[in-house]
Amino acid sequence: MRTILMIYLTEKLRMKDEEAADWYHEFIALCYATPLLGALIADVFWGKFMTILVLSLVYCCGNGVMALTSVGKWFTAGETEEEGLVSYTPQIWGPLLGLHLIALGTGGIKPCVSSFGGDQFMSSEGARVQRYFSMFYFSINAGSTIATLLTPELRSMPCMGESTCFPAAFGVPAFFMVLAVTVFVLASRWYVRIPPLGNPIVDVAKVTWTMYFGKEDPEQVYGEKKVSETKQLYRVLAIFIPFPFFWALFEQQGSRWIVQAGRMNGKLGGFTIKPDQMQVFNPLLILVLIPFFETIVYPLMRKIGLPTSAIFRMILGMVLVAASFLVCGFIELAMEERVASWNADHVSDQRTLRSLDSDSQLHILTTLPQIFLITSGEILCSITGLEFAYAYAPVSMKSVCQSFFLLTNAFGNVITIIFSKATSRDLYLYFMWAGIELFAAGLMFFISRQVHQSLDNFKTNRANAAEDEENLEMTKK
Repeated sequence: MRTILMIYLTEKLRMKDEEAADWYHEFIALCYATPLLGALIADVFWGKFMTILVLSLVYCCGNGVMALTSVGKWFTAGETEEEGLVSYTPQIWGPLLGLHLIALGTGGIKPCVSSFGGDQFMSSEGARVQRYFSMFYFSINAGSTIATLLTPELRSMPCMGESTCFPAAFGVPAFFMVLAVTVFVLASRWYVRIPPLGNPIVDVAKVTWTMYFGKEDPEQVYGEKKVSETKQLYRVLAIFIPFPFFWALFEQQGSRWIVQAGRMNGKLGGFTIKPDQMQVFNPLLILVLIPFFETIVYPLMRKIGLPTSAIFRMILGMVLVAASFLVCGFIELAMEERVASWNADHVSDQRTLRSLDSDSQLHILTTLPQIFLITSGEILCSITGLEFAYAYAPVSMKSVCQSFFLLTNAFGNVITIIFSKATSRDLYLYFMWAGIELFAAGLMFFISRQVHQSLDNFKTNRANAAEDEENLEMTKK
């Protein structure tokens, strides 16, 4: 969806770049705000399995609405002619409805899918859980690689009398989503299903009020375990504070980076690389770099004495993301210099970044270094963040903790919308974002120094208690 959304908004719905970018980031923000709702439904009412099933069907409906309403001649708001073919502009209510359904569906299942997979392991299988989260992320990006290659080709071919085929680009993912739900249901008899454990948010609110405003001892009112879990939740959430800044930069791959790529030369032999197809390198690199990090980078770091803790990896990831925007800024500077050089040589034919012929610009593959850096940062930050949210969260709050981690993405997209209005010149924005991300890395280092010992102590005590329970159960058998 996000691969072609920016192109759909600008080319099909005729939005300006800035308006389309706001729509894009608002959609992503909504996708990552709804996980809190999904987690509450799973933990209080339906459990993870049923929540995943129902909201996946909502997701399928959203994709279906996007496919149907993108058939411009059925829901037209205007038309133009391109290369002898009619190009209809669909009515705006279609994507409004479809994107909201998709945001509810995908957001609702996000905290449940990863934690549901983690539930299939015993508490003593910590190494397997870490590998699971890497493989989980690997599988997501395997699908993303195929989608990123396929959907730009589908949307650019003519169909139904139009010069583009967005119905196919939206419809094919809808079909595969239905297929995935079918497989999920067929395999359901082998799943470990943990029943709903109640509403942890209400319990956390009560404990918090008593801790800071109540006259009673919270441990006497709610018990030592519940108070300890509440404190642990706040420690985990404290580590999440810098994450919105990470997502604010990361999500611009689908908006501002596509706009930059659209101004570059995409010709490669007899093939033209489309701006939205450059996004394929992110999931493709994920597939290559995850096993590389697991088998080479992390063991090498241990061998030379570098820390491989979750917090260190996340800080390092943020530094790499900042570096990617520095590279992006220098590329933008080189592009501006090419425009200035053209204008100096062609006084009567002045151009801008948008109007300069792409053959005179940098090649689109020049952006590969920044994609490599941001992808490496994603592995260190995003995968580790998911693992951290699951490993350190109290047992009764795992889905909620996952949803809070995902909620940082929503805040990040809001930050992008606000801060991107600071200047209209992309060059300044890229360097500004790099500085903001370095600040976020420093903030995470500072916060981790305050809470890391307590985080580890809680995790160790919980693991020991769980191991004692498992040994007792084996003894009884």
